[in-house]
Amino acid sequence: MYQNELLDFATRALRAGNLAAAEIACRDLLDFEPQNAAALHMLGFIASRVGEKDQAVAFFRSALEIEPDNARIRENLEAARAMPEPLPPPGERYLLIKSWGCGFWSDTVQVLGSLLLAETTGRTAVIYWGHESLFSGLSGHDAFASYFEPVSTHTVEQLAQIRDASFFPPRWNAGNLKGAGLARWEGKGSRAGAVYFLNRRETIAVSDFHIGVVNVMPWIPATHPMHGKSLEEIYRYLIAKYLRPRPSILAAADTFFDTHLAGAPFVAMHMRGSDKALEDPDLQATNSALFKALDKVDKSWRIFLMTDDAHCLARMRATYGTRIVVTDCQRTSTTEGLHYASTTDPVRAGREIMIDTYLALRAQCFIGNGRSNVSAIIAMMKCWAPEDLTLIGRSLLTDRNLHLYEVPLSTA
Repeated sequence: MYQNELLDFATRALRAGNLAAAEIACRDLLDFEPQNAAALHMLGFIASRVGEKDQAVAFFRSALEIEPDNARIRENLEAARAMPEPLPPPGERYLLIKSWGCGFWSDTVQVLGSLLLAETTGRTAVIYWGHESLFSGLSGHDAFASYFEPVSTHTVEQLAQIRDASFFPPRWNAGNLKGAGLARWEGKGSRAGAVYFLNRRETIAVSDFHIGVVNVMPWIPATHPMHGKSLEEIYRYLIAKYLRPRPSILAAADTFFDTHLAGAPFVAMHMRGSDKALEDPDLQATNSALFKALDKVDKSWRIFLMTDDAHCLARMRATYGTRIVVTDCQRTSTTEGLHYASTTDPVRAGREIMIDTYLALRAQCFIGNGRSNVSAIIAMMKCWAPEDLTLIGRSLLTDRNLHLYEVPLSTA
């Protein structure tokens, strides 16, 4: 969207009560026009709606500095100053973080954003990847625990036993916390962005829709250690604090490294094919750019290739021969995503993605597709020197994903 379209969209979204879409549109507009008084005014209104007094005052004040004769902004500023300070309700509150049913690192990025949301809203985080996860088995157990250590001592079963608990969004209750297939995209409480969770008093809030770190970042309170930090710093803080891979996964990565990669420098590269060709019309150009970037690397280095596409692997082997090193993992020869295929072992697929990722972090340099969550998270997980990191295309992790929130949403 261009600037005028963003402003028009934000205005219509705000009138419809869709705070998440209006907020993102305003912030996207301010990226183009930092002094846009209308966008700042709307953000002040959104902040006041969710009880963020200090932010509301700051936005209204900034808007009034640009338009000092605007009586409406002045009135809203005075009203914001008169707002009571938000007080957390008594008792412990929880944020249940569920899989949102996409790729492995896309789901993990949703976890990281939700963990930051839990910290900033004073909630205890509980993660449960049930049947909605594309990387769970048939047991009904928490699939997240197949890959990472728990982030808290609480479980979804314990949450369901809390007496007289209240829930947000309201489609959740004690009897369906482990359920899958509830209306994430349409209906009451769907498409619940980060802004809706601010200052909620319910005992249990449930995050099952995509919430990126970039969506929570503007609402980090001044008392939080990540306030004022860069997106990269916040990601590395969250990754170091919460993403603790299962020892068996790290051991498998160690064994492969010692056998196939130790003793000499190597470059890691992530190349997408399969279903990415359907969602990204520029994929062919991106992959061509990956080859060009790889050709600048020392020709004596081995190439650790990450790909779930058999055609990409064949093309790389035909071009670079024995320099190519790959793990023995499941791959596809079709345009269907590997994680969607009925023949894929889902838990094995999750482990394979993690093993490849943690091997890539040992490389001297990394080349990847910024429009893929795998490449984007690898770029965040390690403090790469600028000359050692090449992402083709803007990183997905910097996107606010306005299109995800475009349908009006009721939060009552």
